[in-house]
Amino acid sequence: MRLLTLITLSCIIGLSSCQENKNKQTENPNTVSTLTETPKDSSTSIQTDSTLIVRENFNRINAIKNWDRIDSAEIHESTEGGIAKYYTKNNVLELIKARHYGESGYTFQDIYLKDGKLSFVFEERFDYNTHIIDPKFDMDKTKKAGEVRYYYMNDKLFNIIATDKENEKFLKEYKDTDKNLKDVFNKLIKIKENNFDPTGISD
Repeated sequence: MRLLTLITLSCIIGLSSCQENKNKQTENPNTVSTLTETPKDSSTSIQTDSTLIVRENFNRINAIKNWDRIDSAEIHESTEGGIAKYYTKNNVLELIKARHYGESGYTFQDIYLKDGKLSFVFEERFDYNTHIIDPKFDMDKTKKAGEVRYYYMNDKLFNIIATDKENEKFLKEYKDTDKNLKDVFNKLIKIKENNFDPTGISD
């Protein structure tokens, strides 16, 4: 009788152990299942796709070697004025290179277009060693202050990357960053439409 009891207990323990192992195998995190896959963040995915489109357009424009037209115009977006060059291929404006000069430095902006709208802006800022009218002013001591990259898709600014992270944070939080950039762009377009004459172009 005792032997029969021991055999019965052994069978029960064995069956319980097999069932536990089976459950563990079912719950194995390495088991492939669409239910356990982490869904992608749709906003991150959209931004990644948009960035790729901007880069493709950037590379396409930079690959153009023989421009059909390169027009120039004076601009007055800063205290010391500046100049803008317009690059056209197949009657399509693809690129504007704007140079804004100030009393304490200057800014270069390479403005890339896609379908007539902003696609990408690469901005470089340079600081003079002192104010331009200071006797100690020395152009050779001019230093690069930083770079900023602005990414646009469907006329919307969707990302900003700057070498100075504090400046990047400010530009992302400042409510008029997009507006100020578009104001400059729209004025440059108006100058082009005015036969590259800035005269009479108002804000």
